[in-house]
Amino acid sequence: MTESHVAAVAITASEWRALLGYGELRLARRRVQPMSKAVSAKESNRLFSWSPTTVLGDGNDLLVLELVDEWASQARKHPAHSSELVIIPLDAVRTHHCVGAPFHAYLSGEAERERIVLEHGRYDALWAQWVAEQSDAHELATAQELLNAFDLEVDLRRKRPDGYSWLDITRLAKNSKVVVKVRPKHVESLLRAVRRISTAIAGTHDSASFEIAANIEWIAARTGKDPLKKKALRDQIDSALEVASQSAWSAKGSDSATDAVKILEASHPKVYAGDVNPTAVIHVVRVVMAAKDRTLRPLDFVGSVHALRNVSRESAALLCVATSSALGPLISKRLINSLQMVNPVDLDWETN
Repeated sequence: MTESHVAAVAITASEWRALLGYGELRLARRRVQPMSKAVSAKESNRLFSWSPTTVLGDGNDLLVLELVDEWASQARKHPAHSSELVIIPLDAVRTHHCVGAPFHAYLSGEAERERIVLEHGRYDALWAQWVAEQSDAHELATAQELLNAFDLEVDLRRKRPDGYSWLDITRLAKNSKVVVKVRPKHVESLLRAVRRISTAIAGTHDSASFEIAANIEWIAARTGKDPLKKKALRDQIDSALEVASQSAWSAKGSDSATDAVKILEASHPKVYAGDVNPTAVIHVVRVVMAAKDRTLRPLDFVGSVHALRNVSRESAALLCVATSSALGPLISKRLINSLQMVNPVDLDWETN
């Protein structure tokens, strides 16, 4: 390495313990990456990307070793692959770094027993940034798998017609407190209002009146006004709610509720745009909230996707991406696996 760069390698805690215990470590030469004194994001991305796969975000299982300038000459070649595999001695390590203060507390005891100084600070922010980027990429990849399961062709790398990225959608679906735009457009307002709407209409969950109630609360959330302020409209919708309450909920929709929803749409057309239509409001509120509350059943999800796809493939795609993000990658994978079965099974919500 030059005076301005140092050789570094990211290793797991198991590798580090082996290095301390045996006094040497076997690794692929290409894992060793040059780091400048002020490590750049590009450099750290290469460094962490060459490390073994561990649980994303588990800083207790990742360390960075900075090596002495002569590390290559001190290393022994491994007979299995002499040009690529090397065995480096403990003496070739200049400094040992963990990737955050909390992880330093966990690992420092082991370092002290071996009379090793374990440092932290140099790679902390860079590792946190790398984890965030990997997490985002994982979210989008999982959402893409769910879209593919329904033959919904959407390139999640491209921006949506409303100017939002699909990564924005994943963040809004996970956390309703996220603010993307100062003046939020329809999709942001909807995803941020999911829990509020769901709570307000909880009593309608099992009946067709859910369709009407969801759109009433959506209009109120989007406009900040009472959508039934006019007596004639209120009487009309109240009557429809009463009739719809006698019919059971169905993802396919209910004739007793459809006409009322159309009336609401006609009286407040500006609250709907793009993939945020009355049917999308119904199913996004219902399904995304079920995903957040860990009550979502695969067959219910399928019914909602099919119902939305009949209205708008773009709305169906929105539902898939938002649901995947609300579930998280692990549970989303289980949902995808369940959907591939002849008889989909309920989800296992255990994440440990």
